[in-house]
Amino acid sequence: MSPLWELVASLCVLHKNEPALEHADWIVRTRRTLRNVELGPLADPFGGARVVPDFVAPIPDAPLPHIEDEIERVRATDLDVVRADIAECYGADPPPPWDAFLVRPREMLDRLGDGLHAYWQAVLADDWPRLRAILEGDVLGRARSLALSGPGAVLDELHPLVRWRRPIVELHKPHDDVRLEGLDLVLMPLVFGRGLLIATDAREQVIVIGYEARGTAELCAPATRDPRLELLLGAGRATVLRALEQPATTTELARRLSYAPSTVSAHLDVLSRAGLIDRHRVRRSVFYGLNATGRSLVALLGDVPTAISA
Repeated sequence: MSPLWELVASLCVLHKNEPALEHADWIVRTRRTLRNVELGPLADPFGGARVVPDFVAPIPDAPLPHIEDEIERVRATDLDVVRADIAECYGADPPPPWDAFLVRPREMLDRLGDGLHAYWQAVLADDWPRLRAILEGDVLGRARSLALSGPGAVLDELHPLVRWRRPIVELHKPHDDVRLEGLDLVLMPLVFGRGLLIATDAREQVIVIGYEARGTAELCAPATRDPRLELLLGAGRATVLRALEQPATTTELARRLSYAPSTVSAHLDVLSRAGLIDRHRVRRSVFYGLNATGRSLVALLGDVPTAISA
C-alpha cells in the first residue's frame, strides 16, 4: 500500500478527459479545494498524454511507507533516472512540465516534491485513514484467496487486462502486450485505481500493477437491494453483512454505514456466532469479513446489480 501511488491515481481521475460518473462530485470538490494551492509541476502533470514518468511514484521499498518518506525519495531521484524515465515516456522532445526537468532537474524535483506535499495535505490527508482501511481490507481478502487457492485466484480477479497463463502473467495493454516472465510482481490496491497503473524498474527487475481495491464501488454506487436478506436478518444486520464483502474494522464499518460503533459491534457479535463472518488481526486492528457461508448467503439473497458500476 502506497499513499504516493494513491495520490498519483487520484490525479489521473482528476485529469481524466471523460471521468466516471461516480467521481463527478469528488472532482468538483477537489478542483475547488485546489484553486489557491501551489502545485508546481502537478498543475498539469500529464503533458497531453495519459502517463507520467515512473520517478513521480517510485516502487515502494516497504509494505506501507509514510507519505513524507515517499516524497523525499522523489526529491532525491538520481538524475540519470529522471532523464531515462522522461525519455521512455516522451522520447527526445518532452512537453511541459517535463522538459524543464532536463534543464533544471534539481530545482524541478524540489518543486515536484513541494507540489506532492501540497496536494496531499489539501486533498487526501484527512481521508487517508479511511482509504487505508479499505486497502488493508483488500489485502486481507486477497491474501486469504492466495493462501487457500493459489496465485490464480488472485490474478484472475485482479483486472480484465491481467491474465494468468501458468506460470506466466500476461498484461494486455491497449497498444502492447507484456509477458511478466522473470520479473518480481508487486500488487498495489488503490481506491482511485479504476484503470491499471503500471511501473517498472528494470534495474531491480520489478513491475508494479496498481489496481482498483475491492470495496471502492460501495463508496459511490450502492446496488439495488434484494429485500430477502433484510427480511431474514433485519435491516441493520443485513447492511453490516453486505458491507463485509470488503473486510473492515468495527470503526471503519461504523463510519462507512453511519452507525454507532456499539451498534456495529452488536451486529458483528451475532453474525460471528451465527458462523457467517470471520475475524482476522492485522497489526493492531481486527478486521471482520465474510466466510464461505456468509458469502453464499449474500450471493443467494443479496444484491441485484445496477447498470452503473464503479
